[in-house]
Amino acid sequence: MHNQSIILIFTILLLAGIAVTGQAQDLEFAEPAKLGSAINSDSEEVNPILSHDGLKLYFVRALHNGNTGGKYAGMDIWMSERKDGNEWGEATNNIGLLNNKDNNAVIGVKHDNEVLYLLNTYNNHRGIAFTKNYNGKWTTPEVIDIPGINRDDFVGFYMSPTYDVLLISMKGDKSQVNEDLYVSLKNMGGYWSKPVSLGTTINTSGFEISPYLSDDKKRLYFASNGHGGYGDADIFVSERLYDSWTVWSKPRNLGSKINSPGFDAYLSIGPDSIVMFSSNRDGTLSDIYQTRVVGVEKNTQAALKESLIEEARKILADLRNEGSKREHFIAFDKQSADIPESQKTKLSDVVKDLNYQRYSRINLLSFADENEKVEVNNKRLDKIVNYLKLSGINEDKISVTSSGKLYGAESGGTVDEKQQGVLIIISNPPN
Repeated sequence: MHNQSIILIFTILLLAGIAVTGQAQDLEFAEPAKLGSAINSDSEEVNPILSHDGLKLYFVRALHNGNTGGKYAGMDIWMSERKDGNEWGEATNNIGLLNNKDNNAVIGVKHDNEVLYLLNTYNNHRGIAFTKNYNGKWTTPEVIDIPGINRDDFVGFYMSPTYDVLLISMKGDKSQVNEDLYVSLKNMGGYWSKPVSLGTTINTSGFEISPYLSDDKKRLYFASNGHGGYGDADIFVSERLYDSWTVWSKPRNLGSKINSPGFDAYLSIGPDSIVMFSSNRDGTLSDIYQTRVVGVEKNTQAALKESLIEEARKILADLRNEGSKREHFIAFDKQSADIPESQKTKLSDVVKDLNYQRYSRINLLSFADENEKVEVNNKRLDKIVNYLKLSGINEDKISVTSSGKLYGAESGGTVDEKQQGVLIIISNPPN
């Protein structure tokens, strides 16, 4: 264990003790109202983002006949301008070259309102895109390369107005079955880092989507169905601690005015404390709602201390296994490729171990009686690989080897009785 790591853990625990006397802020909201027919339609409206002058609202509309390519093509970006009296004008998707037949969305607005950051569906390159306002028109979107983005499933983004922090919702190497939240940072050379998980304080076995970062980069708003709450998905807030992107306070539910028994997500905060979010509380498809921050309530930080101590425990556990190997043996009945019920709990613990620790490789070594059929042996390996894959483990990090002997003390095992089955060897990367 390195001295710097020990100092980091000691600092976290020390600050955890101090944090009990500190305070965090919970926002108080006015009663939300669904926006009128100029914005909401019989289709689905999500992902509202205000320009920084508050005069334009960008959002996404899906399953709409007026979308580029028709109702069953991808999502379109729609835009509405604020009229006198704070009413919103009729929304339009006639905004130059920003829409095509794929999924399109505004994922951020630069502070000067002259640059939009976009979900990149304009070519086969990884990453996102941007467009500039030139003489009142948006230029052809250009690609921003972001390494390490998984585009095999749903992926969502939020770009900070300062163009140096990109939040990502996707299934990554350490994600479980659903989407987790990641961050990519731009360095001094202008290059973006490979996405890093925000950690298990934020990410759960459920989904975490629709990230939004406050302008001061201290508070993360996101939707999840893995932290409990009022319904299908609720919106939460968490504070970023000690300038780390992996240490966060325990997420707090934004309450019953924002969240409902339905699906609530895609919160963003504009000028004058205007809050926009999407919800399907009045129907099957989501609409856009508007409210306002009307107050701030201070709360003691017992939950903050709890989350910091838990984070320190995880770092310690990770460091203890640094550069080491851990083994788990999954026993099978003779001539059977079915995972016994008694071994499924052990496999579940293996997955928890993998999601709890860093790891570089997973080696599967099959032990079988020489009289057993090769097909049975191969099926056992396939069953274990599929179980790990369905649990969110990256298949590229799994290697498989067959053996013609039984597992037991004579073969280096930890059990006296010889058995047939699969040995899972987890290798931790050295620091």
